[in-house]
Amino acid sequence: MFRHVGLLTFNDEATTNNRDGIAEALRALPGQIPGLQKAEVSIDAGLTEGNADLMFTMTFDSKASWEAYRTHAAHVAVLTDHIKPVLSSKTFVQIDEDFQS
Repeated sequence: MFRHVGLLTFNDEATTNNRDGIAEALRALPGQIPGLQKAEVSIDAGLTEGNADLMFTMTFDSKASWEAYRTHAAHVAVLTDHIKPVLSSKTFVQIDEDFQS
């Protein structure tokens, strides 16, 4: 199993509709992309200033599935149509469960 975890911070122009649309678009990716088992997406509660706005964990069958996801048309469309127009910063980590102790 392979996980891709991200924290996204949006610019000041991002609206609640933008955030909700991004979350919905990310949640819709499993079933569209081979090897993507699950998408867990959460929007920050807004209790602490400086937090990221959205967090996601994508669970894949393998590292190869994640690599294919990166350039898959459905993923690229979410990036282009939803995320990039309102993105301020991003942080990612990939976790290969086969190599965790």
